[in-house]
Amino acid sequence: DRRMPFPRDSTSLEIRTDRRVGSYDAVWVRFYDTSELQSGGVVISTPQYGLYACSSSLTDFPVTLPSTTDKIWRITLTRSSGVRVIIHCNNEEVANVLLSDTSCDDSMRYFWNRETAYIMFRGFDSASYYYREAKTGY
Repeated sequence: DRRMPFPRDSTSLEIRTDRRVGSYDAVWVRFYDTSELQSGGVVISTPQYGLYACSSSLTDFPVTLPSTTDKIWRITLTRSSGVRVIIHCNNEEVANVLLSDTSCDDSMRYFWNRETAYIMFRGFDSASYYYREAKTGY
């Protein structure tokens, strides 16, 4: 577990995986602010996902995921109309979640409203192959 600089609030995060849907290998990434306090996190364990402080268990993706083994996941946080997490897989939107006090627990506003400066892939992440800032133009 090592924190790496990443400006999530100004760019999307792309993560490459090479696992089949249903393998249950997982991406575990957490976000941290400049004070190294947690500012969110995402778990992707196909065919499900979870959002830190918003999921007590994993949730099925609402659409069918691409069947290819190689996948590029793009995680985007927007605040244009509330706090929203959007997940794309191979350029297809697969989840679009508006975070709120009714969809998340009370700690959501403390985590997801912090500006992110670092990311950390958890030691039990078994699916991430690499990460990068998302390419522009999406």
